[in-house]
Amino acid sequence: MINKVIFKKIIFHNVDTKNFNNYILKKGLFVFPAAPGLASIRQSNRYYQSIKKADVVFFDSGFFVLLLKIFKNINVKKFSGYKFLNLFFDYLKKNKKKSIFCIDPNLKFSKSNKKFLKNLGIKRVYNYMAPNYKIKNFSDR
Repeated sequence: MINKVIFKKIIFHNVDTKNFNNYILKKGLFVFPAAPGLASIRQSNRYYQSIKKADVVFFDSGFFVLLLKIFKNINVKKFSGYKFLNLFFDYLKKNKKKSIFCIDPNLKFSKSNKKFLKNLGIKRVYNYMAPNYKIKNFSDR
């Protein structure tokens, strides 16, 4: 099985449930770009750069996986964000000493995320509410 595919200088990792723990033990930013996002990377350099700079990029787009098979004869596994979350929460249940940092859009999400993770047995949950800027073309570095 092929481990990585490079598309437009983005390194996609071919991950399945068997080697998931090898990835989850690494720290970093995991992204799951869907087909609409990948289709628009020429129009959105910011989005493209953010995906390109992520630590691990998973195959979340079934359409992209199909195109790789049809046009390049490359077999990879679709690894959706939903599947990732299920495996991630199972991992957290078994590793309760881990700490979690959540970036939430508002107080309601922050409270529900904290409650959910505490119910899993995670004792150290840190939340940050991302600011919502009303200004056009604002950049938050």
